[in-house]
Amino acid sequence: MDEPMNYALIGEDGVVSNTIWLCSANRGDFPNAVCVANRPVAIGDEYAGGAFTRVGEVVLTYPEQIALLNERILELEALLSNNA
Repeated sequence: MDEPMNYALIGEDGVVSNTIWLCSANRGDFPNAVCVANRPVAIGDEYAGGAFTRVGEVVLTYPEQIALLNERILELEALLSNNA
């Protein structure tokens, strides 16, 4: 079965104008649609060079965001233990 996936509609300026769900069977109906996979892309984000960005930063997947936050927690814990 053709499972729908989330796509971003990209304007000529490279800005996401909308997000939609598409099946691969009707993907050709939307030539400006780019699959976002599991990235939480939103209207106003930019797409260039194969990457989605928001305010100049790459839009991370939720697991990537969690990993980054866990790294920061470890850094802060290290700072706290050094200052104790």
